[in-house]
Amino acid sequence: MILHDFVHEWDGKSDTGEKPITWWPGAYHIRIIALDQDKTPVLHLFPRAVVFKGLKTQGKMNTNLKNHIDNFAKIIARDYDLTIDKTLWIEWDAPPRVAQLTAERTLGDDTLYSISWRPLRPNEEAMIHTHVKDFDHEHP
Repeated sequence: MILHDFVHEWDGKSDTGEKPITWWPGAYHIRIIALDQDKTPVLHLFPRAVVFKGLKTQGKMNTNLKNHIDNFAKIIARDYDLTIDKTLWIEWDAPPRVAQLTAERTLGDDTLYSISWRPLRPNEEAMIHTHVKDFDHEHP
């Protein structure tokens, strides 16, 4: 079940003193999916999936989240009440890939994550495919 479907755009600036996703402008189409809405008694390790695809909304806006996924995940998790390590973070690109964020330590109020990327597994793709079919027709 799709919980949220929106475009998140940022200008790379900070008026509030909060760190932006990146210091360069960017935009992503984001879809938050509930994976635990089926009627089976299966317990999902990742009850939510955040699927995101880069958009180019103006000029040279080609920000890649590969090195900024932790900033992105913190903002999206905060705004949509998600638990970072219980969410499947999927970049819908060719090929789709999953960011694995593991909390390593805290620094004040901030959590630092180690990040690794892996290919989207066939069973994961099967769970989300019907919810992201139209992503294949979008162009960055």
